Amino acid sequence: MRIMGGMRACSVGMMALGVSLAVGQSANAEEAPPPSDPPQAGDVGVPEIIVTAQFRSQRLQDTPLAITALNSEMLQARNLASVTQVGEQAPNVTIKPAGAVYGPASQVFIRGIGQGDTNFALEPGVGVYIDDVYYSTVFGSIFDLVDIDRVEILRGPQGTLAGKNSIGGALKLFSRQPSNDFEGSVEANIGRFDKVGLRAAVNIPLVQDRLAMRLSGVARYSDGYITSLDYGCLNPTSGVPSFVTSKSCKLGSEGGQEYYGLRSVLQWTPGDDVTVTITGDLSIDKSEPGATILTHGENRGRFFLNGVPFDSRFETSGSYINYATYNDPGGIYTALTPVGPVVITRPPSAYALQRNNDLKDWGVSGVIDWRISDSLSLKSITAYRRYHGSFYNDADASPFNFQLVANDFKHWQLSQELRLSGRSFSDLLEWTIGGFYFKAKDTTGGRVYFPTVFDTLLDDPARPRSQSLFAHGTLHVTDKLNLTAGVRYSDERKTYIYNRTDPNTGLPPPALAAIDGVGAIYKGDRFDYKANIDYHFTDDVMVYGQFSTGFRSGGINPRPFFSNQVVPFEPESLNAFELGFKSSFLDRAITLNGAVFLNKYKNILLGTNNPYVNPNMPIDEDPTSPTYNPSAGTFPSAVVINGGKADIKGFELETVLRPVEGLSVDASVSYLDFQYKEISAAALSTGITLQSNRLFTPKWKWNAGAQYEFPLGSAGSITPRFDVYYQGSIFTGAVQNPYNTIDSYTLANAQITWSNEARDLDLVLSVSNLFDKYYYLNKFETVSISGIALGQPGRPREWQLTLRKRF
Repeated sequence: MRIMGGMRACSVGMMALGVSLAVGQSANAEEAPPPSDPPQAGDVGVPEIIVTAQFRSQRLQDTPLAITALNSEMLQARNLASVTQVGEQAPNVTIKPAGAVYGPASQVFIRGIGQGDTNFALEPGVGVYIDDVYYSTVFGSIFDLVDIDRVEILRGPQGTLAGKNSIGGALKLFSRQPSNDFEGSVEANIGRFDKVGLRAAVNIPLVQDRLAMRLSGVARYSDGYITSLDYGCLNPTSGVPSFVTSKSCKLGSEGGQEYYGLRSVLQWTPGDDVTVTITGDLSIDKSEPGATILTHGENRGRFFLNGVPFDSRFETSGSYINYATYNDPGGIYTALTPVGPVVITRPPSAYALQRNNDLKDWGVSGVIDWRISDSLSLKSITAYRRYHGSFYNDADASPFNFQLVANDFKHWQLSQELRLSGRSFSDLLEWTIGGFYFKAKDTTGGRVYFPTVFDTLLDDPARPRSQSLFAHGTLHVTDKLNLTAGVRYSDERKTYIYNRTDPNTGLPPPALAAIDGVGAIYKGDRFDYKANIDYHFTDDVMVYGQFSTGFRSGGINPRPFFSNQVVPFEPESLNAFELGFKSSFLDRAITLNGAVFLNKYKNILLGTNNPYVNPNMPIDEDPTSPTYNPSAGTFPSAVVINGGKADIKGFELETVLRPVEGLSVDASVSYLDFQYKEISAAALSTGITLQSNRLFTPKWKWNAGAQYEFPLGSAGSITPRFDVYYQGSIFTGAVQNPYNTIDSYTLANAQITWSNEARDLDLVLSVSNLFDKYYYLNKFETVSISGIALGQPGRPREWQLTLRKRF
């Protein structure tokens, strides 16, 4: 039952919503803060936010880490409904929905480190945690922010705290917990593209102070904003086959949503010192594939259908249409190859894809919090998650369909974490020791259909296992000076096996026979460290410095085309140096936080389309030239490599101002410079140079928002709000080129909220992308292999009307 799950496969991650502490514990333990309430009339000053980033409850302004924290009030005021929108609020954080190629997923990058590929062989670069439970896959990680108490974004490696694969940082979501009061909320909305949605939550005290339950649910639907048109219908004399004869020539749409989720949290307090929390979630996601258009098409492979070349005639850049049919139109396919022309005649509709994802997942978790004494507590977190998800991709977004891909992902995971926390030496030392165990069973399945190359079924099992021990402590040297240190030992193991079957013969396709049944094992272990010093000049001004490390697991290349591409990749690692400050002024009317950092990044993991062929090869390059050599197993390829070393440096500033009653202003700005220092031999052969940039890493990024509440007496209040967000240009591939470049853009959102005098009823009119900016969320290209570049346009201007009632 998961409601945090989101825009497409969000449900996958709701493993443990509701798994945080609910009883008052000693200061050394992770006491969950009370749920945030809507702002009250007369509120002045920036509200305190309590975070648990260091295994204990602390004020955000007292925590010596670079953290962006948003409570439920802030999420609601800024109209943030998805985790991908949260990335716009945090400096040096980029969170994008993956395109149709990678399915329903969020690509999270913090300070230039993250992961975009959803294959199970690859680990996230930023750890995602839901009520302290690790969400282990990139797939399905677009979470909906329903019934959330707060979001914490921790920048920089969390190798000793969050641990597994949190080399870039950690994204932590904390849900609202059951309480002793009967209360709840209902929210309904309508909007453009026939959007309708319903969210509800209710808290039910069953036995006063002993047993309570919280139920949450969400349902939403909207039409797609990309329209697929039949090219043959629009151009009947082109020679391209047609599928429809309607006047509109419409085949379908992309980007639409259909999602249902339910979550239940039961909290039992058998005694004053023990709390047991059990959470279950269930969700169904039948949303459409991610919005895709063809931004570049060229006949690099000399590919023809009924004599018509695949080329720029199918490009639709700047529009919200494509010519994807999700079907094999049949006809005479011709491809010119190094060994001569290949001609295949296929009947119509030999293979078709559906136009919606199909994801079902459920999970259950249990947390036991035991306050052993006033200075000692134990926390146990046990969680289980299972999902089965399918997603589909017309990979050329054209009528040719020379690459149709059906993906079928299966996943289950089991995790167990124990934390023993205490205070020693008259409370001078606060410490936590613990252990973590994780295992999963994953299967990357589906069908990859290349009409002129091969047709294969995939069924690749992966079996990751991880275990670790950790210790973390803070020594309060004086009332103003603190020293913090941590260490974690991790042991990792992963197996991966390739299975390839031709659905027509039951045998491996000849081109892939050499890798069928081949498997490999990765093993590794590592120590990570942290040392931190912070000094409080006053109660409102603190400075800190720290050194920390982190790593991301190695593994095996998951997409070989030839046996010599079955290669391992080593873990990447990071040594990070950071100086920062936290400050509040004028009785918390202003908060200003900042940090500067230098990261030493080693064994950088890169997903490459062509590690042995220059992707910048001219389009008129002779396909029979020596660089184009399939017999050597070098083309095509999709190999994960260790790219070398780099320095990452930058700074971040965040501020919130509430100087007078009713006025709130928030802003952040960040700068990041990525510079390769060494390039591996494998990376050099891809075209990467010392001047290359890092994917999903803008140099500059900023946001600002302001709102003012106008009181209307007994008629309630009116609150207009305006937000603006800027992202510098980014690249979405290991080797940047014009086909994977996203230009810088600025977006604006606006909303106006009416609240009644009792502040339990809201009517909100909001407009996103206020000035109807055309921009791209994501791009994906295989120009050097197939001449294809795809783009995922952001949503156009949309209005939404929301009615919210609290009781």
